[in-house]
Amino acid sequence: MDSPFRKSAESHPRRIGWLDGVPRDQQALLEFPGIEILQRDAQRTVLRIPPSPARPTLIAKIHRERDLAARCRRFFGWGRARLEWHNLMQAEAGGASVPRPVALECHRDHDIVFSDYLLDTEHYPQFLERFDGVQRVALLRVLGNWVAGIVRAGVDAHDIHTGNILVRGHDAESASLWLIDLHDARVGFGVAPHRRVAMVRQVARALGAARAGDDVLHFLQGWAHGARTLGVDASWAVGPDREDFGIGWADVVQQRHDETLHAAERAEIRRRRRHISRALRGGNGIHHQPVKVEGVVQVRRQASDGHPPGEPRAAWFGDRVLQTVWHQKPRSALFIEGGSGVPEQVVEPVAAGSSLASLLRDPANAAKRIEMATIIDTVIETMARYHHEGIQLEGATPEQWFIEKGRRGYQALPDLACIRYRGTLTAGTRLADLLQLGAIFDGSVTPSDRLRVLRSHPEFASLSHHRSALRSLAAHLGDLFATSTTPRSPIRVEPVRDLEEQCASLHRLNQDHVPELGGLEEESFQSLLRNASMVRLVAGESAESPAALMVVMLPDDDYDSPNFEWFRRSFDHFAYVDRIATAASARRRGIGSALYAVLEAWARNRDLTSIVCEINLQPRNQDSIDFHHACGFREVGQSIGRGKPVMMMRKKLQD
Repeated sequence: MDSPFRKSAESHPRRIGWLDGVPRDQQALLEFPGIEILQRDAQRTVLRIPPSPARPTLIAKIHRERDLAARCRRFFGWGRARLEWHNLMQAEAGGASVPRPVALECHRDHDIVFSDYLLDTEHYPQFLERFDGVQRVALLRVLGNWVAGIVRAGVDAHDIHTGNILVRGHDAESASLWLIDLHDARVGFGVAPHRRVAMVRQVARALGAARAGDDVLHFLQGWAHGARTLGVDASWAVGPDREDFGIGWADVVQQRHDETLHAAERAEIRRRRRHISRALRGGNGIHHQPVKVEGVVQVRRQASDGHPPGEPRAAWFGDRVLQTVWHQKPRSALFIEGGSGVPEQVVEPVAAGSSLASLLRDPANAAKRIEMATIIDTVIETMARYHHEGIQLEGATPEQWFIEKGRRGYQALPDLACIRYRGTLTAGTRLADLLQLGAIFDGSVTPSDRLRVLRSHPEFASLSHHRSALRSLAAHLGDLFATSTTPRSPIRVEPVRDLEEQCASLHRLNQDHVPELGGLEEESFQSLLRNASMVRLVAGESAESPAALMVVMLPDDDYDSPNFEWFRRSFDHFAYVDRIATAASARRRGIGSALYAVLEAWARNRDLTSIVCEINLQPRNQDSIDFHHACGFREVGQSIGRGKPVMMMRKKLQD
């Protein structure tokens, strides 16, 4: 559906000269010298246009309407670009702090909005995190006053979260704020009372809602003062206006404060749950994140031998929880949902540090009572922070807590598989997590003393349950720690550290698998490993007896195998599995599927399109054929390489 306005243009009367020499259509603009792409997706491309003597730095937003509703709006002349242009013009005329509009260009299949590029600015959340104490309080009050000014200018912003607010300055006194992305705003008709409340709640939610209650309070103090002073809404402020560091503020009506926190908190919990639930939606059972897997990684597998069910899935969700709540970078590289004979698996880095249980059981640490007490305090404080964010640490016994010592002291991290996002936690849930941790105490400590130590932290001191019930639960903690067993270890996959030293043992493993694998002299085998793009092993019980080996080539590698040449002639951008060898003592443990999971994460991180390999047909290796079929490989041909027929198999990673 195309707009009847095939080609139209509008310009700001005082800024028309700013676009002299700048192309007005998408293709020419993308080829303009010095252009920088800031963002690109299916709906929008954002470009930075360099300055010249006649113009400042500009930004160009190329809008392409994809969904039906947006196309219908564009047909009637009100696409996203035109809405943003109209809102920028109206907001600037009303005195709102927004990027200066320059021009609008409407074409057959795309529209472009040109506006001023705000130099030396950054997003408000990142700017705020640089400050604490009174400066942070002042900046939050500046934000509140600024929102009141936006409302006074008649801007009804539906997307006013702090990520759409830019700030420039060195402190609260010099800070200047701007609102960006106005394509879904309403400007020029005033802001209705319920919309004013909605805008305030949206900012409060973005600040962290009840989890950052002081931040929200100081923001509301600035809003209450600004709204009353500008004549926007006097129902938020109570008492006299005040001023600190030249920034006005007023006390907030308690009911208004509580309602804002409650509503913002509910909205934030819903947002987080939606974001986390997207972790496993759609796709083909394979979920990938761009995480490097060059070092030592581990593969958790679903098992039926008493291992907790769903651990790989729980670890993947736990990673998404930390990304959503703590804004951490992804840790897990790949999740395979399983089915068709393949277990559920997740590929992730090995947990840093030692487990709390191993530290406590080590006799060398018995005399270090002060240091161990510090570690336990760190764990309890970390648990309290997770609880404050609505995260339960289900089943996090000392075996699932990992302790690492850095320059800033000890850090405690729970296992990803224990993390559950609940939004809000009851006192009983928090106490259950605390009692799981209580297994750190042995029989030399009485049940009452165990609970007294654990509940001494301010976050847990208020937990109240029936005394007899607490004593009964605490009585089992010492036995739990004494009899608990180490969880089923994930499969650790690591690169070859020292080829000269490890080559002999790896060569023996290779020769044990002839004729399934091609036999090689040790010198030729060492040359093979040097030329390979990826060599990974699974350590065995000793350094002299590795459990498994995987060798992988890329199309540009120097390798003269006829099977490799066959794939090179037929496909591009593939990872070629030259050989996988698993020691007899390590079979039936899922090492083969774990190696393929690590390879897939490695290949996807390099944007490869497929994984390929060959399997002997004489003698026919039916077990290997069935295994590769279960892993998603399909036959793409047959060949005779070096005198024996082989089946050529391929697993597609991208269409």
